[in-house]
Amino acid sequence: MHLQAVVQVLRDFGFGAAYEQAGWLHDVVEDTAVELSEIRQRFGKDVADMVDAVTGLGATRTERNERIYAGIRACPSAAVVKIADRIANVEAAPPGSDHSARYLREADAFAAAIQPHVPPEMWARLVRGLELAGRE
Repeated sequence: MHLQAVVQVLRDFGFGAAYEQAGWLHDVVEDTAVELSEIRQRFGKDVADMVDAVTGLGATRTERNERIYAGIRACPSAAVVKIADRIANVEAAPPGSDHSARYLREADAFAAAIQPHVPPEMWARLVRGLELAGRE
């Protein structure tokens, strides 16, 4: 359901084609045995670059986020996929939950890395979701 939610957010804002493919694939490298080279071979460089940019690898959440933020700097178009992922996660998290609290704690760093690269309407939807997430 999460992947479908991410792709729906992308569609809500008019992002199709490579963005939708990256939305469907954004967790594949970190959650399965599929390697980025296979994504590149099957879906092309643009999709693989976006997937790579939003793939959180590392021993801690901080390391995973730092890798993603570096990936976004290298491939700014991937920020759209990452914000769609975050919107889907925030909208699915119950208000006041541990997940909601984590997204709120990460909001400033997330904004610094992502906001400059996404449409204002997408950012506004995330902000609305975070406001609701902070309520108990």
